[in-house]
Amino acid sequence: MIVHLAPLLLVTGCLMLFSGSAMGAITIDASPATPHIGERVQISGISDIPNTIAVYLFVTGPGLNRAGVTLENLQLPAGSGYFTSAYVHPDGRFEYEWNTGFVVGRLVPATYRIYAVSVPLNLERLTDTDEISVSYTDITFSSLPPPEIAIPWEIPAVSLVFAAAFLASIRRR
Repeated sequence: MIVHLAPLLLVTGCLMLFSGSAMGAITIDASPATPHIGERVQISGISDIPNTIAVYLFVTGPGLNRAGVTLENLQLPAGSGYFTSAYVHPDGRFEYEWNTGFVVGRLVPATYRIYAVSVPLNLERLTDTDEISVSYTDITFSSLPPPEIAIPWEIPAVSLVFAAAFLASIRRR
């Protein structure tokens, strides 16, 4: 009987090698995709990795460490215990609100890449992608538009009336 199971075990083992670890996958999305610097960005996704309680987030972009940085502190390299994490709900969903108006460091108008990984490793240490789930999304920041000074129409009208009255009083003298 053991002799008859050997081919079946061999085929099963080969299929497992070709299919990878079957760990699961992570998806990630950011909304809005083109925010202004200073706005809040909603990062969300799904992890179908069994028994996962968190995913690890980091960002790369112009002027930032190539391996990635935390979302709260753009000067703090991701890795070595420093990560932004998002709780994974029992149904696999995760969310994180990134307040880009309240970060250490500086964002510039450009495209940045936000990563979600299944293990706390940065880009320099992500080597075995068969065992690690990685996903990313790009986000393009623009600078805040200059504030518009809203002047109610009543202010210029009242000013015009006072100016006309003042000029009329000067002419009478």
